[in-house]
Amino acid sequence: GARGGLAWRTFQIQRRLAETEGNLDKVYSFGYLLIAAPSGLLVEPPMVTEAQRAVIVAVGGQNAAVADRVYRINRGARIVTAPRNWRSYLERDWGKVDPPPKLLRPKNQRELAEWRKWINVGWEEGVQQADEVFEADLDRLNGDYMGMIRYRELLAQGMITPPYAAQEDRGITGGGSEMRIGDRGLNITAPALLNPKSDLWITAPR
Repeated sequence: GARGGLAWRTFQIQRRLAETEGNLDKVYSFGYLLIAAPSGLLVEPPMVTEAQRAVIVAVGGQNAAVADRVYRINRGARIVTAPRNWRSYLERDWGKVDPPPKLLRPKNQRELAEWRKWINVGWEEGVQQADEVFEADLDRLNGDYMGMIRYRELLAQGMITPPYAAQEDRGITGGGSEMRIGDRGLNITAPALLNPKSDLWITAPR
């Protein structure tokens, strides 16, 4: 029951996603957020979270700290070969649901009635689980995407520094069973950092 409801509801969700994939491609266009790097590689920008009206009360309640906004770099820049895709977040397949073995099936009318009752209960729980899984996946997608957009916004305001990547030309390397010609290495040499010097901000924050 539960596995059947989970698979059925997930199939419905996936079918709806397939119907709207064109719009989703436009909404979650990760490619526009990437930073070009040497040798055809790309740098995925940091993900920055924002909390508003953050309050911290010390143990004992004798003092507290309040901030209008708190920015945090949750994940730094990364070197990638291709942009992310919303499909890797939202597409799921729970596989084929096999029927229970004969040993576990009802043997009389009383057991059959109980069987059907608990199958229905399990089905509803499976449907609910599928919705919860989708919501969690969607929250993760939105969090990552908005985190990269927030980085771009802060960068435009001078509130965060960009990451820097450097290429190292190593020429010909290896030997024996493998040799690399035109070998190059790319390293992020400086991470993005939040800039607390408000006099250097280009525009006032929201």
